[in-house]
Order: sequence, then structure tokens, then C-alpha cells
Amino acid sequence: MLMAPVLAYGLAALLGALPVATPAAPSFGSDRGGRPVRIYILSNGFHTDLVVPIYAAGLDWSLDLLPAHFRGVDPARAAYVGFGWGDRDFYLTSPTLADLSAAIALRSLFASRGSLFHVTLWGGPPVPGASARTVDLTPAQYAALTDAIGQGFRRDAAGLVQPVAGAGYTPYDAFYEGVGRYSLIDTCNDWTATRLRHIGVPVGWWSPFPFGVMWNLERS
Repeated sequence: MLMAPVLAYGLAALLGALPVATPAAPSFGSDRGGRPVRIYILSNGFHTDLVVPIYAAGLDWSLDLLPAHFRGVDPARAAYVGFGWGDRDFYLTSPTLADLSAAIALRSLFASRGSLFHVTLWGGPPVPGASARTVDLTPAQYAALTDAIGQGFRRDAAGLVQPVAGAGYTPYDAFYEGVGRYSLIDTCNDWTATRLRHIGVPVGWWSPFPFGVMWNLERS
């Protein structure tokens, strides 16, 4: 009896990997209106991140991400920045899968206590391959993506993002309070897929696992 829900979830995830795009979104891959902006989608096998330029198309992430949020690193000197969304307890207690406990995994799926953004600074672009895909966006698509990412930060009364003090794994990453709650349906990977679908990139219509995102993106 226990296997039936597991199998149903797995089948739904496979069907969910079928790609969809938003017809009303700006034309995918076009350079009309300015130079394309190249972004990267990374997968480590269980989680996906969106990696975008620190500065592109007139949009500057270092205005939100300040040096004080990182351990001695100035985001303005980075070339790219990665964004991943996920469960608060999972992120704060499990830097690697080896650190993950069954209790934390179950709590994140069924009783999440909130979400965080994991933000990682990059000195250069990721190397495209099996675990890193590239997508070229129009300036309009990139602006829409930037806005969608920005709305995922929980902000204070002054509109500032809220870093979690001392929570980064390295000098090059930091955690911020996020909007929304992780669940069996709303996973870190579907967070990535939802932002891509929003701007017309053809990824799976429901993507709880990385393959629902990565299978639909061409290797460069």
C-alpha cells in the first residue's frame, strides 16, 4: 500500500517533465530589443540553481546583495550569481546529502517551517555540460526573470532583503529569508522550472526533480 503513492508521485513527475512554454511570453532566444543575456541552469543531481550575471541589461544584483552579507567578499566584484530556493531546515542543517537526516527530509516535505534563498557568487561563468545548461534570453525575458527572482526574497519594511547571519557554507555564499513554503508539490526544482516557464522557456509543466528542468534544455 505504501508503494502506491510513491509510484504515483514518480509517474506524475515523469509526465510533468513534458515541456510547456508560455505563449504570451517574450519570444524565446530572440535578440530583438538588445543583446541576449545568457543564463545558466545548474543541477547537482537533486537540486537546481539559476545562475545569472551580476550585471546585465541594466540590472544590477549588487544593489540587493551587499558585502556585509558575505564573509569578506564583495558581490559587485563577482561575475555571476546563483539562486536556489529551498526548505529552511534542510538548507541550514544539511550542507551535503550526507548531513541530511530522515527527520529533516520528512519535515521539509510535509511540515516545512519556511524557505530560504541560497545565493552563491561566481567569479566566472559555469562550464556548460551535463550538469549545466545555457539559455539565451531577450532583455525583456531577463527583466521578467530578475523580477520573479527578486519577488522570492522576503523583505523588511524598507524593501531590503534579509540575510541569515552566519549561515553561509563558504565565503562566497549566503542565505536570505525567502517567500513561500517548501512541500512535496512545491520543491526547489519546481521553483526553478516555474521561473523559467514564466518567461517562456520550455521546461516541464511540473518538475519536482531536476530532470524535469534539465531534460528540456539543450546542451551548449
